[in-house]
Amino acid sequence: MSDEVKRSYSSPLREQGAAYTRLLVRDAGHRLFARDGFVATSIKKIAYEAGVSERTVYTHYRNKVEIFQDALNVAVAGDELPVAMRDRPEFEEVLGVSTAREMIAGMVRGNGAVLERAGALIMAGIESAGADPDMRRISDEGEHAMRANCLALASALVETGEVIQELDVDAVADVLVTMLSPHVHQLLGWSPGRYRDWLTSTLQKTLLQT
Repeated sequence: MSDEVKRSYSSPLREQGAAYTRLLVRDAGHRLFARDGFVATSIKKIAYEAGVSERTVYTHYRNKVEIFQDALNVAVAGDELPVAMRDRPEFEEVLGVSTAREMIAGMVRGNGAVLERAGALIMAGIESAGADPDMRRISDEGEHAMRANCLALASALVETGEVIQELDVDAVADVLVTMLSPHVHQLLGWSPGRYRDWLTSTLQKTLLQT
């Protein structure tokens, strides 16, 4: 068998192995960052948790900031596709429903799913932002994206004509940013169903006309 044929078989296998190892490292980092925080988590600890050598970790990531960013991106999105939440079909589906009550229910479902996957990781980033400039940047980017998403949702809600007249788009966005935040989710510590039902009811009562 020629070297060219051998490479055609072995290259996909190597790529699969590398992707799996990267997954192990990323998932190990996610668990440790969420449990112990960013500062207390080292490359050595991540390697041990993943069952690989430190050298192997460095073949996939330059530093633990890259591991955190990758883990956060995947946790927030729910997959590895490089598509922002605002550009995903599920976000457009929420914006496209016919009534404000349905829109609120949809946004709470979607936000709850994100926080179940990524809430602890987001909070780990926020809590370490004061000690690390890279984490400050990541947290600021997350807050900016959250605000932009909430402004889009607020605008769609106001356009339904069902929002309390005293509230403009910015005021509605302020409420959404606050109530959909990982801080509220973490402080409550409720089951997904209880959190979803309470938040849906609270937002509907706070923002919509009776």
